[in-house]
Amino acid sequence: MRFDKNKDPAALAAKDPTRYAIQGVAVIERDGDTFLAATDGRALTLVRAHAEDGDDAGSGRIYPVAAFAAARKAARRKADATVTLNGAAFVAADGARTEFAKVDGTFPDVHRIVPTSKPERVLRLDAEYLARMQKALGADGVEIRMHDDDRDRMPLTIVPIYLGGGTDDGSLGLLMPIGGK
Repeated sequence: MRFDKNKDPAALAAKDPTRYAIQGVAVIERDGDTFLAATDGRALTLVRAHAEDGDDAGSGRIYPVAAFAAARKAARRKADATVTLNGAAFVAADGARTEFAKVDGTFPDVHRIVPTSKPERVLRLDAEYLARMQKALGADGVEIRMHDDDRDRMPLTIVPIYLGGGTDDGSLGLLMPIGGK
């Protein structure tokens, strides 16, 4: 299976062992394309993938995070490292081939989750700035407030959310959206 090596299809897979069906990466067919899907139950990623020789990934099959971690590690050492999905996941690098058994279970129905309608608004953010702002505010999360004041590039108000610590003392941040259409 070939995918952009700058992406990590397994990064969002659940880490909670009781959520075994989402502790892996599922192969999803969507609109004629193949994606590697991962979720922790709160967020979902779909990384575009392309089948190669030996791949018979099977839509809906779930493959372990360890296979993708091994493939990423091998790719850093040797550019031609591969992960083959064919009932099990096989990682080939440096003349060795390691097998990872597929995960039993049923992955959530991605087709019911992904919106199909045209978005009403688009907000472009630099996630690194948002994460740095969350850290600066000592927050567990943030609320993004959009102000419609007839300016094309209005600043967004970032309000900290404290779940288990931190003090709601009126601290906030401002973030400019990324421009462009």
